[in-house]
Amino acid sequence: MPRPAVLVVSQIAGLRAAFEARGLAGPWIRWTETGEDPALQLQSCDVLVGEPALLAPLVASAPRLAWLQSTFAGCNQLLDVPRRDYTVTRLAGCFGPDMGEYCTLHILALERQYEEQRRMQSRAEWAASRASAGFTYRRLSSLTLGVLGLGDIGSEIARVAHHGLRMKVIGCRRDPTPRDTDASAGVSRVLGMDGLAELFASADYIVSVLPSTPATRGLIDGSVLSAAAASRRDGAHSPTKPPVLINVGRGDVIGESTALEALERGWLGHFVSDVFAPEPLREESPLWAHPKATVTSHNSAVTQPEDVAAAFADNLERFERGGVEALREGGATFDWEAGY
Repeated sequence: MPRPAVLVVSQIAGLRAAFEARGLAGPWIRWTETGEDPALQLQSCDVLVGEPALLAPLVASAPRLAWLQSTFAGCNQLLDVPRRDYTVTRLAGCFGPDMGEYCTLHILALERQYEEQRRMQSRAEWAASRASAGFTYRRLSSLTLGVLGLGDIGSEIARVAHHGLRMKVIGCRRDPTPRDTDASAGVSRVLGMDGLAELFASADYIVSVLPSTPATRGLIDGSVLSAAAASRRDGAHSPTKPPVLINVGRGDVIGESTALEALERGWLGHFVSDVFAPEPLREESPLWAHPKATVTSHNSAVTQPEDVAAAFADNLERFERGGVEALREGGATFDWEAGY
């Protein structure tokens, strides 16, 4: 049986070497540099591999396209193209540990006042007392992490926080029905989306890994954050300091103006964001210089070429064995209706 015709369009350094290391080479798989017109290759390809933003303009010119393998977890750019008669597989199962490390970095930096320690070092200043009010910290075992979105990435972040940092973990998702993965990740309680304010009132840190969908855009708004703050003031929940929001999902879950208002009003104690809408974050944004904001450039988890090669090899085996139906059984297919 002939192998499918594959065209790879990607900017990921080292991807071709990673493919070849797995034996993914030969006349059936072709590569094109970004910017080169791949019109001839597109006419005959069955499979596209690459970043969704690069592939979205090409799918209309690939009449035989049956399967698209994304090199990213998110595939939102494909929703802007009318054609949907092909199957998309996301890159999944590999970003959770990296994002867990990112969240750990920022939780520890804030609790141990890393930035202030660096400023003191730059001044050659020794703290007069280690127990001074300025350098008290909370043990992580006394803190609660809320995870907004308990898919494979959110569950891994929960696992790192609970099993690695000894934090209590609660979660929030569309269907709050308990799952086996909740217990193994150390999630003690799962709220539905109607419990969003309760999540912000109950947790010291909240990590959002939500995708961008009509239901999630602007989900974290002033009404949610102010209600959570009021609940804390009334003593209905134990945390006394405003929570910290860490956003590693999609930027449009909270508007820039909402984040700024929340920081100014004390609804949030700090805002850490790796994602924005739009990207890059505009140069004149007040978030860049805000003392209670940490901005990073969408790099909490960067695609590794070996992960793409491994995912493609597994999915290729399924595709050659049973076509797109076998791909859909693999569990990492993009849901056109849900948007993730």
